[in-house]
Amino acid sequence: MRVFVIGNVAMDETFAVDRLPVEGESVLGSRRSSDLGGKGANQAIMMARAGMDVTFVAGIGDDLAADRMRRRLTAEPLRAELVTLPGVASDLSIVVTDAAGGNTILTTVDCSRSLTLDHLGRALAPATKGDMLVLQGNLTAGLTGALIDLAWARGMRSVLNPSPADPAQGGLLGRVDLVFLNDGEAEYFTAMRGVAAVRDLLARGTGQVVLTLGAAGALLGDAAGIVPVPATRAELVDPTGAGDTFQAIALAHAGARRLSPADLACAARAAAVTVSRVGTVAAMPTPDEAARLLAG
Repeated sequence: MRVFVIGNVAMDETFAVDRLPVEGESVLGSRRSSDLGGKGANQAIMMARAGMDVTFVAGIGDDLAADRMRRRLTAEPLRAELVTLPGVASDLSIVVTDAAGGNTILTTVDCSRSLTLDHLGRALAPATKGDMLVLQGNLTAGLTGALIDLAWARGMRSVLNPSPADPAQGGLLGRVDLVFLNDGEAEYFTAMRGVAAVRDLLARGTGQVVLTLGAAGALLGDAAGIVPVPATRAELVDPTGAGDTFQAIALAHAGARRLSPADLACAARAAAVTVSRVGTVAAMPTPDEAARLLAG
């Protein structure tokens, strides 16, 4: 099974503050890290580190940040097919973490929202029945829908993590095999939380739903029911990238089959590693650590 991750790549600039500012307020902070990030890149890298056959497709600018991102991706065990977009600034994420371990993220989408089906259709040309397409919320909803249609036509399994949340993505949630989202995103799309939100998403036609709840664990829902899976205790240092680690390891542990609670339990252990470290990609489990996690 091959995995095609089509999304975004960005540089993550992380700053630490005692508390997040309110509107109009300035607070003192310190620069914590500068790291490769972007939800698409995070998920692709973690799946590749977990031993999956991954092709990652994203747009980059023609600036110095693009050169830096390209070099970083060459160090990872994946195929990176990067589309250079002249005159467009490479995407950037500003991550602000507080003393309690919470974070706020501002992400630009200039590159990812400039991509077209002409750019990306060629990347899916090698895909066949049984392969997997993984998408996030950084592309336009129209392009995301078109890619889902292509995946369906090729017999691929489709996975959507609708983050950043966009109301235009609401109609896509029932068209994929698997949705990963957190409680805030679930409320954004369904006006519900927890079990009620999972039921709503399943009623729309989604094959399986994974709803992450932070320290409260996660919910796995499908036609057979909704099962809670506890989180793994961890020292919370920086939560950036933990959700992407969770999703990637859950998919790697499951492989070609449908997700089970055991897959989410393994993913929770991996996420606990990520939150205990500073950074994004640098905080994720290494290939050796991923192998040990997957081995149980």
